[in-house]
Amino acid sequence: MDNEHGFPDPELPENLSHLADIPELALAWDHAVASRRETARQFSALLDYRNRCREEAAGRHLFARSAADQAAVRDAGLLLGLGERTATIILNQAAEVREVLPLLWARFQAGAVCLDRLRKVAAATVPIADREDLLAVLDQEVSQLAAAMNPGELKHWLARRIPELDAQLYEQRAARAKEDRYVRIEHLDDGMSFIEALIPTAEAVALQRRLKAVARSMNLPQPADEEQDSRPGGEAAGHPGAAEGDDRTLAQKEADLFSAWLRDGRCYGAPVSAKICVMVSEETLTGQSNEPALGADRSWVLPAADIRKLATDPGAEHEWYAALTRKSTRGADRDILAVVYSGRFAPERLKDAIIFRDGICQAPGCTAPAERCDLDHIVPYDRDGPTSAENLWALCRRHHKMKSHGYLPAPPREPPDAGADRPEPRAEARAA
Repeated sequence: MDNEHGFPDPELPENLSHLADIPELALAWDHAVASRRETARQFSALLDYRNRCREEAAGRHLFARSAADQAAVRDAGLLLGLGERTATIILNQAAEVREVLPLLWARFQAGAVCLDRLRKVAAATVPIADREDLLAVLDQEVSQLAAAMNPGELKHWLARRIPELDAQLYEQRAARAKEDRYVRIEHLDDGMSFIEALIPTAEAVALQRRLKAVARSMNLPQPADEEQDSRPGGEAAGHPGAAEGDDRTLAQKEADLFSAWLRDGRCYGAPVSAKICVMVSEETLTGQSNEPALGADRSWVLPAADIRKLATDPGAEHEWYAALTRKSTRGADRDILAVVYSGRFAPERLKDAIIFRDGICQAPGCTAPAERCDLDHIVPYDRDGPTSAENLWALCRRHHKMKSHGYLPAPPREPPDAGADRPEPRAEARAA
């Protein structure tokens, strides 16, 4: 049934369609659609009011026109229960979408897209605000996809899709942004300080991976740090690498490591390598294209110049995987080729392949990076489910537990037949 906006009444996305059979959830969905429609009507009225105030002040002095607009925003903020600054931002974003993304705005009015998703799209389109051709393409795509994505998924999709629309424009923007890098330290009143830094993504990801890898390694016995000095009392029991009696949380360990590295540059504990998984086209590596590289979880991209620099870094160890291209509305834009393996536990190459293939936890709506997920057998291994790419999917620990207890449905792809021939474990698998 079509509504007054010409769109069919919104239905649960395909990946959530199994919830429609539960009466309480089906009713909750109907209320959610109705609520989104009311929000759209509310903002349409507020934008119309703001436009009328602008038109009435059109012939007046510049400062009078500005005051009239500010008064309209103030009135809207009072009705929304928001401050004037926040109300200005939200109204500007809604006005931008209504003007340049009409298909998405129509989906908003029909109740298929919520205000939060609308705002994320508006914020992401700022770099291409003057490119009507790109906005038209994005409007066509996002109006079809936004309803089936949660805000986190939509943010990741926009982060990789907008650079793809014009790779050269993204290269230029990234080069300009790099000039704005900085570090700011603010001292708080409780004996703590806040450090903020704007640095290139390639460096930030490497730092993030290394912090997590080293912090997790602290649970293991650590060899003595050769760089330690012989100051009274030493640092063996208190340095950031100490494992014995260490009851710090992972976040606390990462903070202590970050501070220690900046303060004195020491390694503290056994050296740990941090793996960064990136998808990049051959044309980008050879300089024939400036298509940006894509992080394995699809949440960040790297400019072509940065990935070419990483690829030619003699100090880095590279492991290349051949891939093919496919299009998907939710998951991978590139799917790693099948890897031949055996044994119950996937070897590193297969783990990497699934990280690339899935990108994120495969539970609907979850955006946990696949590299931090468990590899779960769709058909359990102890029920003759093979350890194969078709029978493995990435699940974060929370959703892995739900699946194990029967509260998470099987993935949309067809699972392999249980009892399929499984290769004999290799000698090294038995030894492990």
